[in-house]
Amino acid sequence: MNILLIAQHFPPERGAVRRLFEFARHFVRNGHKVSVLTAVPNYPDGVVPDKYRGRFFFREEIDGVQIYRSWVLPASNRNPGRRMIGFVTFLLTSLINQFRIHEKFDIVLASAPPVNTPVIGWILSKLRGARFIIEIRDLQPESSEDFGNLKTSVFTRLLKRTLHALYRRADRIVAATDGIAEYVKEHVGIDPSHITTIKSGYSEEFTTAGHNGVRQKFGWEDKFVVLYSGTLGWAHSLETVIEAARRLNDEPDLQFVFVGEGEKRSMLEGMVRDYGLRNVAFTGSQPLESIPYFLKTSDVLIESLKDVPITKGTFPAKLFEYMASGRPILFGARDGEAVRELEAAGGALNFHTGDVDTLCDLILKLKKRRIDGEAIGRKYQKHATTFHPRERWAREYLDFLLKS
Repeated sequence: MNILLIAQHFPPERGAVRRLFEFARHFVRNGHKVSVLTAVPNYPDGVVPDKYRGRFFFREEIDGVQIYRSWVLPASNRNPGRRMIGFVTFLLTSLINQFRIHEKFDIVLASAPPVNTPVIGWILSKLRGARFIIEIRDLQPESSEDFGNLKTSVFTRLLKRTLHALYRRADRIVAATDGIAEYVKEHVGIDPSHITTIKSGYSEEFTTAGHNGVRQKFGWEDKFVVLYSGTLGWAHSLETVIEAARRLNDEPDLQFVFVGEGEKRSMLEGMVRDYGLRNVAFTGSQPLESIPYFLKTSDVLIESLKDVPITKGTFPAKLFEYMASGRPILFGARDGEAVRELEAAGGALNFHTGDVDTLCDLILKLKKRRIDGEAIGRKYQKHATTFHPRERWAREYLDFLLKS
């Protein structure tokens, strides 16, 4: 097959888009051709690397994947208004630059979010006479409405109606979680035979990484490290973690760490300053290849989602990497798909979002070994290596595309 993948975000950018590159690389290794129409990298900090700066169009090849980059207005994750403008500029520049790609494609695969990529994908599938497939990694604008990023309005209703129409026009749908697949079947009316779930899984380095001097570099040698890695965004109830740090501020060897950037960082740092906390550190964004070391060197990993309806069908991609690292995981959610997966993997150490008492209790029990975190971490890792290697999901993805 000759596949055109459309994704505004793509490595070297960080985050869940790593799955797209690794799947694309797998397709190429199995004899297919993959071209990617994407933006000049600038996420999450809004900084464009030197090699891409000032370029309206840039072509490169990485591991056999042909990558065509278009200019966008750079925007950091802390500036949602500017990011919205960036989505519009990518829509325009990608439609212009697609004329530079002289290929005949069998499949146009649009990965969303953001919401502009299905629009681009549908247009190009018509222009190129290719089958049209949409990959849904997160439901938008539904998620933004539930999390409070967007107020329900005429604009969001129109956006939802447009996207649902595109879902129905797609030849096939790929969902990143079972919850997304169920939502699309029930609320959009997609034929179940036209949709499949392809989870993100994890890449091998999350199981094989060592500590690599992370503790020494940041001065955490004698600390019990509770670490959050990822976007510091509005979907995550990270205030609860800061409140837990406040309650446990007198524990001299306890260290809370936030690895990542996002709209919430300044607010969370403000809480730390106001409380005068000495046990919270923000490292900012770290190189993608260093994240496995941060996870591996931690004593406990944490994630906490806002308690809204959409989270019941949410499975943060980072949880696969958390499990693969073999560390115990504290997960802030009442119930849902992710809690069920953790329960099956070795026992869910979950707390209701906002329940600081339970979170503190779990941290202290792990720290004092009243809960055997090492044993739970080994169970998580075994579950991940059995069911969620990214290569396994890449094979299922390719089989689905071949049958589409």
